[in-house]
Amino acid sequence: MAKIQINTIQPGPDNPHNTPILDPSGISRKYLDLNYTPDNPHPMRKLDIYLPEEGEGPFPVLIHMHGGGFVGGLKNDFHAINYMTEALEANLAFVSVEQRLCSRFPDGSFDPDGAFPGSLFDLKAAIRFLRVNAAAYLLDTARFALIGPSAGGYHVAMAAATQDVPVMYDESFGHKGVSEKVHAVIDMFGVSDLVTQQAFAHTKLGQPAPGVMNNHDAFFGAMIMENQHLARFADPIRWITPDMPPILIQAGEADQVVTVECSRKLARRVEEVCGKDRVVYNEFPDYAHGDPRFHDPANKKHVFGWLLEKLNVR
Repeated sequence: MAKIQINTIQPGPDNPHNTPILDPSGISRKYLDLNYTPDNPHPMRKLDIYLPEEGEGPFPVLIHMHGGGFVGGLKNDFHAINYMTEALEANLAFVSVEQRLCSRFPDGSFDPDGAFPGSLFDLKAAIRFLRVNAAAYLLDTARFALIGPSAGGYHVAMAAATQDVPVMYDESFGHKGVSEKVHAVIDMFGVSDLVTQQAFAHTKLGQPAPGVMNNHDAFFGAMIMENQHLARFADPIRWITPDMPPILIQAGEADQVVTVECSRKLARRVEEVCGKDRVVYNEFPDYAHGDPRFHDPANKKHVFGWLLEKLNVR
């Protein structure tokens, strides 16, 4: 297959996140801005599907959730571009999902619409939409995988850990009873323990004034350090069962944004519950958050080699 060239363009005035975004003009087979909760629409519940240039499928699917600290990011920003070329060249369909965010208002407060568990329910609704509409978009429902960096890593791990758990989805989003099952997960330096992460943030940034929320508090919907027992409910670590699909976790020891302890704890918990063969954990001693070396050709070869093996793609 010929090398796929994916270009970026600089953000326009309507992009509040000020990040380079994908120029999809070079990709011929695509479906953009699909509403994945048609029975309960929301302007941020949209997804994009990109298909390999050749073949009639059905294609294994890599579902991407962007990062952005729970307050920012876009489905077509640079996070998606980091994995999209390799997916398409490996003959996978690539899906990038948008979700509600805890965006910061001009007065410094946060939008509660994106708080837990709403944004998680968005991603899980997207998975159900893709399964129901797989034939229309040439998708292989027996080979779904998730990938996400940072806050996206949190969401993909949480979605996999809670797949098909009845209390962990919103029936009003449609496709009731449809499975949310995925078959592999890639968590890139994601949050997994909100209390551990919040303690790390306070150490790095200093103790906040009483009652002042940061983005993690806003995502949880309350002050995490004052509600530690309740905050555990929102951690993927607490939801791991023997049904957890295989997971690859990568993190940098020098991460200055998300403590490496989050990845270590998640990897240990999956191993405890599911066994050593269910988790691969790669820690890089001097990598920072979102370090460009995560996307070096050698590491991408490792990541996609693992993914294709788990999806039984030859």
